[in-house]
Amino acid sequence: MLEEQKDAEKSKEISIRTSQEVSIKQEEIAKRTEDINSDLSRAEPALIEAQESVNSINKSHLNEIKAMGKPPNKVRYAVEAVCVLIYGLNKKPDWAKCKGYITGTDFIPKILSYDKDQVTAKIKKLISKEYLETDDWNLDAINRASRAAGPLAKWVQSLIDYADIYLMIEPLRDELKGLTDEEKELVVKSEELTAKIAKLEQNIEQYKKDYALLIAEVQRIKSEMLKVTDKVDRSKKLIENLSSERTRWEASCQNIMNLMATLVGDCVLSGAFLTYLGFFDHSYRKLLNAEWRDILGAAGIKYRDDISYLEFLSKPSERLQWQGEGLPNDDICLENATILKYYNRYPLIIDPSEQAHSFVMKHYEGSKIQKTSFVDDAFMKQLESSIRFGYPLLVQDVEKYDPILNSILNKEIHKTNGRVLIRVGDQEIDFSPSFKMFMITRDSQAQFTPDLCSRVTFCNFTVTPSSLQNQCLNIYLKNERPETEQKRQDLLKLQGECRVLLRELEDKLLNTLSTFEGSILENDQLIGTLETIKKEATEIQLKVDATDETMDEIELVSEAYQPLSVVTSRIYFTLESLPSIHYLYQFSLC
Repeated sequence: MLEEQKDAEKSKEISIRTSQEVSIKQEEIAKRTEDINSDLSRAEPALIEAQESVNSINKSHLNEIKAMGKPPNKVRYAVEAVCVLIYGLNKKPDWAKCKGYITGTDFIPKILSYDKDQVTAKIKKLISKEYLETDDWNLDAINRASRAAGPLAKWVQSLIDYADIYLMIEPLRDELKGLTDEEKELVVKSEELTAKIAKLEQNIEQYKKDYALLIAEVQRIKSEMLKVTDKVDRSKKLIENLSSERTRWEASCQNIMNLMATLVGDCVLSGAFLTYLGFFDHSYRKLLNAEWRDILGAAGIKYRDDISYLEFLSKPSERLQWQGEGLPNDDICLENATILKYYNRYPLIIDPSEQAHSFVMKHYEGSKIQKTSFVDDAFMKQLESSIRFGYPLLVQDVEKYDPILNSILNKEIHKTNGRVLIRVGDQEIDFSPSFKMFMITRDSQAQFTPDLCSRVTFCNFTVTPSSLQNQCLNIYLKNERPETEQKRQDLLKLQGECRVLLRELEDKLLNTLSTFEGSILENDQLIGTLETIKKEATEIQLKVDATDETMDEIELVSEAYQPLSVVTSRIYFTLESLPSIHYLYQFSLC
C-alpha cells in the first residue's frame, strides 16, 4: 500500500506539470484566436451592412435590371461579380446567363446565406481583376446607375475586403491549428496520468476499506452486546405496559365469542328495528321488541337479552357528534338518528317539536343542504337542483305530499348514453349518487296513504315523557342554577369525548401491534408509541372516574328540580290530548 501511495504521489506531480503546460497552451491559443477574431471583426460590420442593403432589394428592382437589353458596364459588372461568387463560376458569365440567375427565386436568399469564409484566392483574384480593378467599378456610380446594382456591388466589395483579411491571416490560423493539436496531445497525456492516479487511489482506498472492516467488526460485536442488553430492558417495559391490557383483552375476546353466538338473532332484531320501529313511539317500540324476541325464542334463534340498538349500530364518536349537532340525549332521538344513518328508503320524519329539523340541517350543513316545502312555489326548481348537483334536500309539510315524488321514492333511475337519469314529472333529470332527501312534518296526527307508507322509512321524533322531563330539567337548571347546568353540560360532553378517546386509543394500540412487521423489540418508535398510548389511556380513565364522581354531586342538585319537570311534562301531555275534545285545541313545544 505504501509503494503504490508513493507511485501515486509521483504521478500526481507529473500530472500537475502536464496540466500547467496545457493551461499555457490554452492561453496562447486564446490569444491567437483573439487576434484572428479582431482582424476579422474589422471587415464584418461592412459585410453585414451590405447584406442588409441586399435584403432591401425587391422584385421591381430586379425587374429593372432584367429589362436592360445591354446594361451599362457598371450595372453588368455588379451583377456578374455576384453570380461568380454565389454560383461558383470560374469565368465571367455572359449577360443572358446572368439574367437567368436573376430570374430565379433563390437569387437574393443565396446572397444572404453565402458563407463568407468560402472565398478562395482564385475566386478573389478573378473578381478583383475582372471587376474591382476596372475603371467602371465605382460604388457611388454603380449605386446611381441602378437601385439594385448598388447594394449588390457594395456586398461584393465588402466580401472581397473580408476575404483579403481572411486569406492574409491563413498562416496565423495554421499556427493556431498546430497549437490546438499540441494541446490535444497534452490533454490525452494528462488523462492517461489521471486514470493511472485514479487506479492507484482506488487500490489504496480498497486497502483502507479492508482495514476499516476489521475495525467495524470489532465495533459491531460491541454494539451487538449493547443491543442485547437494550432488548432485555425493552422486554421488561413491554411486559409492564401490556400486562394490564391482558385482562381486558381476555374479557373482550370472551365477550366477542358470546356475541358470535347471538349474532344472527341480534342482526335480525337490528334489521327489524331499522325497517319497522321508526314509525312508533317509545311504548309501541317496547311492545314490538318483546313480540319479536318471543318469535325468535320460539324459532330457537339466540339473541342478547340486553341488546342495545344504539351500541350495536352506532359508535360513541357518532353519538357524541349527533349531540353536538343539537340532538337531545335520549334513547328515542338517538335511535331515530341511527335509523336516519342506515335508511334505504328516503325518510319521512314526524317532528312536532322540530328537533329533527334542527338536527338534520346541522348534520348536513357541510353538504350544502337545501330546504323547501310542498307549498313552496320554487319547489320543483329546488328539487331539480338538488337531484342534479347531489345536495341533501329537506322537504317540509309532507302532509301535503305531491305524487310527483313517487319516481324518486322508488329510485326509478336509468342510464342513457353514460348518463344516470330519473324522470320527475315530464322531464328527465341527471341523478347524482350523493343526493339525499328527507321529508318532514310537524303534524303528529297526519294521515298517510298505504301507497306512500310503502315507499318511505318512517322516523317518529314525537317527544316522550322521559325526553320532555329531561328537557324541562335542563331549562330549569339553566335558569335557576346556570353554573350547575353549564358544569353538567361540560361534564357530559367531556365524558363522551373521553370515552371516544379511550376507544380510539385502544383501537390504535391493537392496530399498532397487529400491523407491525419484524421484531417488536427492535423498534424504538413502536415501544414509544405503546408507552404514549398507555399513558394517555390512564390519564383519560382518571378523568372519566373524576367526572363520574362530580356528576353524582350534580345529580343531587338536579333532583330538587325533578318533581317540577315531571309536573311540566304531565301538563304538556294533558294539553296534547285536548284535540280529542275539539280540533282547535292545538299546542306545540316550538
